[in-house]
This record gives sequence, structure tokens and C-alpha cells, in this order.
Amino acid sequence: MPQNKIPKGKSQVMFNYLINAVFPQDEYWFKVKSLDVKKLDGETKHLLDYVLKYVESWVANNELDINLYPRIPDMYYFGEIEKANFDLFPLVFYCKRCGNVHPYEKIEELNKINIELKCKFCGQGRLKQYPYVLIHANGDIKSINVKGNSDVVGWKAKYDGIRMIDTRSFKTATWYNYKKKQHIDELGTKTTLLPLTRSMKDNNKRRMSGTHISDGSVYYPALYSFVNLKQEELVKRKEHDSFAFIEIAALLQLDSIEVNNFSSNFESKNENVLHKLLTQVNSDISSDAVALKDSLLKFAQKNGMNLNLGKDNLVEQVQNLFHNSAPVDRINNDRHLHEFIYTWYECGGETLEEKIKEAKELHDFTQESVYSECLKNIRKFGLQSAKLVEEFPVLTMGIGFTRKSADRTTSVLNPFRQKIGEKEKILIPLLSNRNEAIIFKLEPLKVLAWLVLNDLIDLQRVIPKTSEEAHAILYEYLLFSLIEEEELTTNNFDNCDEDKRKVATIMTFQLIHSYLHGLLQAGKAIIGLDIDSISEYLFPSALSGAIYVSKLQGGGMGALIAAFENDLSRWMNALYEKVNTCLYDPVCHQHTGACHACMYLKFSCRYFNHGLTRNVLVGGRVYGYKENKSIIGYYDHKVDVLVDQWRNG
Repeated sequence: MPQNKIPKGKSQVMFNYLINAVFPQDEYWFKVKSLDVKKLDGETKHLLDYVLKYVESWVANNELDINLYPRIPDMYYFGEIEKANFDLFPLVFYCKRCGNVHPYEKIEELNKINIELKCKFCGQGRLKQYPYVLIHANGDIKSINVKGNSDVVGWKAKYDGIRMIDTRSFKTATWYNYKKKQHIDELGTKTTLLPLTRSMKDNNKRRMSGTHISDGSVYYPALYSFVNLKQEELVKRKEHDSFAFIEIAALLQLDSIEVNNFSSNFESKNENVLHKLLTQVNSDISSDAVALKDSLLKFAQKNGMNLNLGKDNLVEQVQNLFHNSAPVDRINNDRHLHEFIYTWYECGGETLEEKIKEAKELHDFTQESVYSECLKNIRKFGLQSAKLVEEFPVLTMGIGFTRKSADRTTSVLNPFRQKIGEKEKILIPLLSNRNEAIIFKLEPLKVLAWLVLNDLIDLQRVIPKTSEEAHAILYEYLLFSLIEEEELTTNNFDNCDEDKRKVATIMTFQLIHSYLHGLLQAGKAIIGLDIDSISEYLFPSALSGAIYVSKLQGGGMGALIAAFENDLSRWMNALYEKVNTCLYDPVCHQHTGACHACMYLKFSCRYFNHGLTRNVLVGGRVYGYKENKSIIGYYDHKVDVLVDQWRNG
């Protein structure tokens, strides 16, 4: 029998070899039966919340009579993948010499009576699998039916002389007795015993359909990825009296934030020696104290710290920007904001501005010129900044799988069940990766101007001059932390009830999402990696998104680093060309502004290609929003004119 041991990386297991996945190896097909996992240490409540929220949006599961994902924490087991275990599947074989069929009910039966896979009829041939299976949209999968000889006793007599006339199609292939030279029947089907949705019952969909095992419809894993925050550290930081103000100040990049040692922002001033010293010397007017104060401030500035203890401190700066009404509760509960802050400040890497500063200090005028041109170019295309992150921390969870389709309305999402210890658990396999990424941050002034020109926000005489002021307005106005992602992506403007804030929030989400897809599509020839190995991650309230290497263990071999350092300007130009053209224009532009030829990704979109349209960038009609109204695009010259007017007062 073929060895059930295949050397694969952990990331390959997560994407291709989870429980109930079917895959080929060395001329045979296998099905994964279980995973060896190492239990995740630490808090998992937030992970379970992610799982249950993900399942709640699965329409087909809501039509089942039973809950496949009950809200019982003890039933779930979160673990990091160590090994996949699998068996031969399907269990219907034929002799490569005589062609006679060999069906088996269970792997234990095969191991007991024919572990060497030798023909039981001619005694000379070796067995090979028939490449067909029966599947159902409820997740069921079985070996095909075998129509044997009737009115006989015993396994060998029943199947003696039976072979398949294989037409390479399940619908036309038939069973045939080559000894009697007579056709027997079609391949047939079976009734599923797994739970059915109301729609399946109403339409009498109890019978399984057949397919070639290599068809992609046999298995679709449902994966969910998010930034792997240090959860315990986040919980601890939330106890800080100024947590919300520190987080929003970091988002707005205020100069009161200590950048190089970000965690020190959450330290008590009584525990910070530099602050204690500065407090003391502030009250001392002697020349020695003044000199010490100057030295402390220079040291702090050199190390990216701000020790200003006057009235313009961090909390006051934030309150001034929010007119003394900073949305503290929303900030505390804004998970995407915390993910962005952690990634931007605590995962290494450099922004273009930092690259320019570094080149200046090294007197590398050539590199300084290159980075300065890149910064100028990205701002021309509506970005405030871009940051290369060499260790983007992503945690990927395997939530379940479907068959026949990944469509949430027609296929049931099934959990990975396996016995762990003495109990059956719902296993949530985890993969923690740190790969390279580039974070792109939109210019808040331009986003605000774009919303104003499209009559989606009224400024009421509050005219911003800086990016910080604009982002504060947007953070307070937009509802990202209050609306579920599912609602943001479905383009359902009908539920907005003329609520401008809700419409503006959905539109801004589409802007960020479409911008990221445009970058991914434009970067195919520039990044040098297969596009299915690259993924997106959105930080909506930060007006930002990341493009990161998702599937390659070992960091993607520097592909994104090279693109950031050498080809960012060319990438931006390619983006502009990409979003302005589509193979199916003018139909695509006039209808949705998004299709498989211009915006859709095959596997890399965490939102299943929902919430996309090039028209938010180039102008045109947005599907579902005021049918006869065209919006002004983010790249429209009118947006830049309004931004210049604000900046110049």
C-alpha cells in the first residue's frame, strides 16, 4: 500500500491538506482523516468570537435544523498544525492488467484483506483507483456505487468480470461485465445521511451527485486570516487610563507619540525615569538644570520619544482634534485599529519617509532621490504613506470546509471534527506566519474631499488643513467599528435609509478594497510572485490596507521588499492604467466596474470579491447606489483642487 506520509510545510497543510481534503500523490488519491496539533497557549475567547461571527454569516448553515457550530466554548480546540494523517480514498479500484473492479467499504477492510493492493481475480495485476466520487453540498463525500452480479454469494462472485467503461465523464461512464459481454448500469448515486438545509429538503436534494475527483468542487477550505496581535498585551494595555487617546494619537501620527519604543507610551510616567527627571528639571531654573533638560530633550528626539509635559500633551492634542469629544468607546472596541497600530509601530520595517531620512544620514543621494520620487508618486495617486513591514504577523484559522461550491447560500460549512483525548472536538487548526508586507495608507484629506464632492459628508464650516484634522473628522464620522464587515461588502445600500454616514462608510470601504485589488492586479508583473500567493488585509478605520505574502513559507524570498525599494513608482503607474481599463469595457465600467478581467482575485480575497468597483477610483455608477447617479472618482482632478484649497486656507 502507498505510504501515508508526505513531506509538506505547515502552510501547505493549512491551504491544501485540512481534514476531509482529497489530494493525489504517487498515482493514488488520499483523504485527510485527522491532524496532529499542538494546543494553543493563552487566551482563545477572541478566536472563538471570530469563528462564531464568521459562521453566523453563512446563509446555508442558518437553514439547518441543527447548529454545527454551537456556542459551547468547551467543544472547540484551537491548535497549531504539526502533521496531517490520511488514508487511501476513494476505495473503488481496478486491476491495471485485467481491469476487474475491486470495491471496499472501509479502509480497515482493505488493510485486512488486500493491504498489498494486488488483483484478487487475475492474481498478477496491481490495483489503481477509479477517479470518481459522490459528493453533496452538505459536505458529504463517498466512493461511487458498484453494480455487481446479481443472485450470487460472496464478494468475489459478486464482482467477478465487472469493469467500468470509463468515458472520462461520470454521467456517461457505465458498469460492464466483460466476461458475459453485457452492460449492467450507470455509475449511480447514494442518499446522503448528513443534515440538509430547508432548501435542499424542499427541492428533494437528498441524492449525491458524481464527479471526477480532480474537480475543484470536491473540497473548498474556509480560512480566515487576521493580524496576530499579542492578545494578552492588548488586554493589559486597555487598563491604561489613556489607552484610547494613545491609540488614536498613533493612528493620526501625532508628534506626542514615542515611535521607536512604542510600548513605552503605555508606561506609567511614575515608572519612566526620563519623565521623572524632566519633571524635576522643569521646576529648576539653574543653568545646570537647563543644560540637563536640553540634553534630555535631544536624547528623546534622537530616539523618537516626546517628553513634552505641558498643556499640549497627548490627551490634549487628541481632544483638540476631536473638539473635546473623542469617541473613546469606539476606539477601545476598534479591533482593526489596534491591529493597524500594532503592525505599523511594532513589527519592524520602514516608511518611505524613514527611508529618505536614512539615506540623507548616510549621504546616499542616489537612494534619497529614488525614495523621494517614490513618495511624490504615491501621493500623486492618493496615498499618504507606504510602509514596508518585514514581519507581518498573520494568524490563519481553518474554520471548516464545503463541497460543490464555496457559495455561502448553497453549500453547508462543515466543521473539522476529530477525537482529542476522550472527546470529539471541533478542531480549529491555526497557522502563525510572519512574512513580508507593504501597508498602503490613503491620504485622509483626499478621502474627505472625495466624500464631500460626492455629497456624502457635510463639513459645516469645519475646514481641515492637515491630514491629522481630516482623519479625526473621518474617524468620528465613518462607522467602521459599528458595522459588520459582511454588511460593508454586500453593497446593500437599500438598508442605509438615506443615512449618509452609512453610505459614506460603505463607499470608503469599497475605495480601500478596490485600491488594494488594483494594486494586486497591477503588481502581477512587478512583484514576481504568483498572485494566489499574495493576499490583502484591510484596516478600514485607518484608511489602510496591506498586501502580504500569504502562502510561501520563508518570507516570499524578498519579492515585496524588492518591489518596495526598486519598483514602487512603476507599480503606482501600472495601478492607474489597470483601474482605467478592462477587457470588457465599456460593459464592465457601465455595469459594476469589477469583473474577473480587471478586479477579481481567484483565491486571495478575504471578502470573496464583494465590495469592489473601479468606479470609486475613476468615476462612474456604483452598483446598488442611486441607479442614475455617477459618482466622482477618487482620481478626479476636482478632488485634488479641493484638497489644495483646504491646505492653502
